[in-house]
Amino acid sequence: MTPSVRSRLWASATSFALGFGVGNYGVLQVPRPDQWVWIAVAVVLMLTGAAGVLFADTSRAVSFWAILGVEVFAVFTLVPLLWTFTVATTPEGATARTLLPQDISWSAFDGAISSGTLRSAATTSLLVALVATVVAVALAVPAAYALVRLQVRARRLVYGLVVAALLMPVLALAGPFADQLVSLGAYGSRLALVVPMLVVTLPLATWLCVTVMRDVPWTLLDAVRADGATRPQQLRRFAVPHLGPGVVAAALLVFVAACNDFALGAGLAPDRPSLPLPATLLVASRQVDGSSAVAAAGLLWLLIPLIVLLVLPRRINHLLGRSYR
Repeated sequence: MTPSVRSRLWASATSFALGFGVGNYGVLQVPRPDQWVWIAVAVVLMLTGAAGVLFADTSRAVSFWAILGVEVFAVFTLVPLLWTFTVATTPEGATARTLLPQDISWSAFDGAISSGTLRSAATTSLLVALVATVVAVALAVPAAYALVRLQVRARRLVYGLVVAALLMPVLALAGPFADQLVSLGAYGSRLALVVPMLVVTLPLATWLCVTVMRDVPWTLLDAVRADGATRPQQLRRFAVPHLGPGVVAAALLVFVAACNDFALGAGLAPDRPSLPLPATLLVASRQVDGSSAVAAAGLLWLLIPLIVLLVLPRRINHLLGRSYR
């Protein structure tokens, strides 16, 4: 038995056993209507296991471990979203008891939009994210150009430091940043979050722009220069069509990441109006009337990354699926 066939059989057995266990638990322990969710998940997992057995000895490049991982990831992503939707659409005065929504009411979304606390927090998040993204992209583009195009010493070490900064826990820096802001008299102001937010946006923008720069046909720039093109002509004929889309996609991803950061907001913004929306939903939910409005605000805030993913799916997949070589 080849390793690939053995791996597929193990993945199939794991998927089938997991589906069998989920289905039995759902039938024996979960009341309706949530029982149907457990049964649906069990059926999908068991069908994946059966398909893995049928296609185990095939020449197709199919990884059933990857399929199982995607299914488990989808369950752990969609189920919390479904519960959030159920809480957001629960009528006023009622409490959500089941995972599937029963009586749907949209009043919580109106309450989230009309809430002054949430509007102020959303404005803070958008403003801080926009300024931090513009500054980060303006610094990351020349940095990425130097890392890709220029034969500078220790450029791989520099890029490793960028990745290390990207993986660094931001919450560990909230205390030192707070001390500096207090000493400067800026603690609690809305724009005081911009400089600390660069810890998140600048390494991410540099990492993404390196991928953009690496995939650009630089020989075309050399040809344009050889033809005697001026700076505006180089910008119009080369930079805008070949660099522009990738940089815009990277900027949108950085903006989304900045909008959804809650660690710095919770640690550096003590109260309104400096508290951004993710931190408001996390630590200041008592200022909002009811948990339904909080859940509705979270779903509305989710529209920002969803719109970005729907507008630029292929380019974002390309940016996030590549690594520096």
